[in-house]
Amino acid sequence: MPADYAALTWDAIGLLVEAIKNAGKVEQRPRKMRQLVREGLASIKSFPGITGSMKFDAQGDPIKCAVVVEIDDQGEFIFAESVCP
Repeated sequence: MPADYAALTWDAIGLLVEAIKNAGKVEQRPRKMRQLVREGLASIKSFPGITGSMKFDAQGDPIKCAVVVEIDDQGEFIFAESVCP
């Protein structure tokens, strides 16, 4: 059973891969490569993650639905609802 944060980690890695693709090249100088990746990340307008589709506002903050779960008497997580902005 994956940890509860595994899906968010998967999406974070997916966003990083997309940012590197958007950078368009690999730069040997670390500072330059960091700048290219930052620009590549900033150019992502939407991302179809496994935790749901997300879009980004002008400040780069994600706009996506939040999942609300309940914990039953056995300590299991139960989906309750999805709350969207």
